[in-house]
Amino acid sequence: MSRTVTTLSALFAAALVGAATAHAAAPSLEAKVLAEVNYARTHPADYARVLRDYRDHPDDGESSIEGPAALDEAIDFLERQTPLPPLKPDVKLGRSASGYALDQGPGGLTGHVSPDGATLSDRIHRQQVWSMSAAEAISYGYENPRDVVRQLIVDDGVSSRGHRKILFDGTLRFAGVGCGPHRVYGAMCVIDFSGPMLAR
Repeated sequence: MSRTVTTLSALFAAALVGAATAHAAAPSLEAKVLAEVNYARTHPADYARVLRDYRDHPDDGESSIEGPAALDEAIDFLERQTPLPPLKPDVKLGRSASGYALDQGPGGLTGHVSPDGATLSDRIHRQQVWSMSAAEAISYGYENPRDVVRQLIVDDGVSSRGHRKILFDGTLRFAGVGCGPHRVYGAMCVIDFSGPMLAR
């Protein structure tokens, strides 16, 4: 009897360890956002179908500045977009993005200039990132990876479609993501990008 109890206890303990390991190995929100960006970059035609499905089954609670035209224009862009290599995750860019999300979120701030006046270049240089090219995209209001990336690709209300251009810039090779709560919009995700790294 005691042997059976011991065996069951051992099995239960092993199951708990396995569950804890699986939980610990679960991808973070930041990793999921980067994976979603890379899916769009490497399979733009497939991502056009994702947006088309969203157009046909929209979220009734979501508002739009431009209406369906922005979504249709994004679908057309993706259908013509050449696939690009995936972005490689970079820890230093991730620290830059996470730090900026922490700077902005509690105060409900927006934009690309830190409260202390630091620019993107300043922030990535503080993390020892040196590159000839860098860019930043910020999503406000979403914490689901697909919603974050869809917002940046559709770029509703941004006439330059600057966020979309960044996501599909072939000169950018690395990225780091930082997400967190935002006092005004509920959630935010910062994505910092760079081209090839320069030795310092």
